[in-house]
Amino acid sequence: MNAVRIASALLVDDDAASSQANQQRLEGDGYSVVTARDRTEGLGRARQGAPNVIFIHLGANGAGSLPLIEALRADDACRHIPVVVLTGQSSATASAKLRPVNRDLW
Repeated sequence: MNAVRIASALLVDDDAASSQANQQRLEGDGYSVVTARDRTEGLGRARQGAPNVIFIHLGANGAGSLPLIEALRADDACRHIPVVVLTGQSSATASAKLRPVNRDLW
């Protein structure tokens, strides 16, 4: 019998409408999704739930998201978790601090 493994995902998004849309999209892709509204809640849920991947919606200027990514990388319990940045905008400040990772690696 083959067991289907569902990847757990944490979605951090402070906008209710985009959070709901992103959650539906991720669940449609087979993820079991837990949501968080801000950096503090996101870091706490990442520590507590140890998701397979963390999706972070990057705001217009990245001010709230980049410190969360830095906090995740500084935390021994979370630094191994891949982080995927979701954005509908181009942000030179954010892209200068982020590097793309092949989806096969997460």
